[in-house]
Amino acid sequence: MAPKSKEQVEKIRQKSTEQILASALELFARNGFHNTTMRAIAAQAGVSKGLIYNYFDSKDDLLQQIIENALETGDVFVENHQVDYARPVESIDKAIDDIFHLVEQNPDYWKLIMALSMKEDIVSRFRNQIEKHGVRNLNHIKTMLKALQVPDPRMEAMFLAALFDGIMLHYIYSTDEYPLEEVKSHLKKRIHALVPIKSSKKDPVV
Repeated sequence: MAPKSKEQVEKIRQKSTEQILASALELFARNGFHNTTMRAIAAQAGVSKGLIYNYFDSKDDLLQQIIENALETGDVFVENHQVDYARPVESIDKAIDDIFHLVEQNPDYWKLIMALSMKEDIVSRFRNQIEKHGVRNLNHIKTMLKALQVPDPRMEAMFLAALFDGIMLHYIYSTDEYPLEEVKSHLKKRIHALVPIKSSKKDPVV
């Protein structure tokens, strides 16, 4: 049998890594970090325990990677959705469309991430990272609302962040029944209603 190419080896490594991370996420979310063993993760992933240690140093390393992947997804989203001050309404509408699409693509993944975020033994380990990430997201929403000249953008940002979290919770736990498109349309209308009439013009905000 001919030896595998570097590309083939890398594909195998990537697939195994994804399987291990997905299995660890499911077990951490279901049972908590302390109640999950590397043996259980290996069984869930269908690999040997030794193989996991080829890719990850420890169970802590696995958890760190899962959290970093989720936070990185949020960071990339923020970077890709900066405010267009010439068209702030279109900017926030596109951000809403794209984040709903992101969740729709893989609701099971986000359900597990949400469950993971409620495990105290996990939250306590990454509290600073999670809080820093949350502040950044909140500031991003506030910046968008400022561009729309919405009164009290800080409080409206806090309200909208909580509202969005609630929408996502309802959706990922009732995917087939939840009227996501209708809710998304209604959310946009609520945000548009916050915009003063004078800011409906598409002039840049100074």
